[in-house]
Amino acid sequence: MFEVPYAYIAMTVAQGKRKVAPRTLMSSVMIDVPSVSGEEAPLVLRWHRYKNRHAGFPADGWSHPPFDYRRFDGDLFTPVFYQYSGRADHHVTLEEAIEAVTQGYSGRHNPLFAGEEFHRFPDDLRLRAEDLAGIARIRESDEDKIAAAIRGQASDLVSVDGQLFRRDPDSEPVYDLGHGYLDTKRLGSIKPEKRDIRTLFRVDQIAEVLDLAGALDQEAARGRPEIDLDDPATYRGRFREFVEVFDPSCLRYRADQGPALLAYAAEIVRRDRDKIGDAPVETMVAYAGLRDVVKAKAGASEVCGMLEAYADTLPARDADLVVYLGPSDREEILRETEAYRMSPVRDAEPAVHEGPRP
Repeated sequence: MFEVPYAYIAMTVAQGKRKVAPRTLMSSVMIDVPSVSGEEAPLVLRWHRYKNRHAGFPADGWSHPPFDYRRFDGDLFTPVFYQYSGRADHHVTLEEAIEAVTQGYSGRHNPLFAGEEFHRFPDDLRLRAEDLAGIARIRESDEDKIAAAIRGQASDLVSVDGQLFRRDPDSEPVYDLGHGYLDTKRLGSIKPEKRDIRTLFRVDQIAEVLDLAGALDQEAARGRPEIDLDDPATYRGRFREFVEVFDPSCLRYRADQGPALLAYAAEIVRRDRDKIGDAPVETMVAYAGLRDVVKAKAGASEVCGMLEAYADTLPARDADLVVYLGPSDREEILRETEAYRMSPVRDAEPAVHEGPRP
């Protein structure tokens, strides 16, 4: 247990006055950050981040240390980094964090910051609520709200062998080839409707990633040594930011094309709205059915069926036609519905430990 001081705004009324004025006051809250060993919070993933050279970083280019993911209490934890003593991406220790919170800085310098910065306040101005007795009364303040915020932040921290880690369930890395090249991203940075099972992979799906990456970049792959999936040294150089997997059971991403299909169907309805008036009657009827299920926010399975019914009424694209002025392309719609039917997840959410295996 240790004490975290913080500053908050209180609306006060001076003795004998009626005017309400804001005043910055000090308070503190006791919090506890569990300290565990590396065996209790084992290393499960290591994200090797790109080594970028720029001003202020070492000349050898190693500007970003790897992200070590640890699992504790069933969740993923990532290191707490901040600029410290002029070093880039310093992994803060619990002792350094305790020292930082007493300084009153915000941002990355203080992993438990909430409220107002107070590092510039001289000691004689760091008043507490009890110091206003007989001087002013407090009408309202956000003292309890800020204390709760600090406790919430502390509940997501753990000290592993002295170094601080933060619970971060959205930080699971994935490989994304959606833009024609291999990129490593945090799963939480990709909206569910933007996740495409054809280009987004778990970091243990090495074979699938390399197959697609090779198809996208056949020229660059020429002359490279043969890949041995049992030997990471033969393929890790093809990843800009490679992720070592020590325990694949920690990976929770499940290939679910449902949100992407629903977003695509909504776009089809919007896109064809002004073109459907000149279409055949059966196409207009199918479009109306699709529009209605989209408006009713039906599940992906029902919407998929209506999309296929709509596609069945559309003509095949004429290869010689340069400009197509009719409704959406039939083949495009069927590609999207096929991707959904390939998706292991269908509407119902499976248990968190379930997911496609490579």
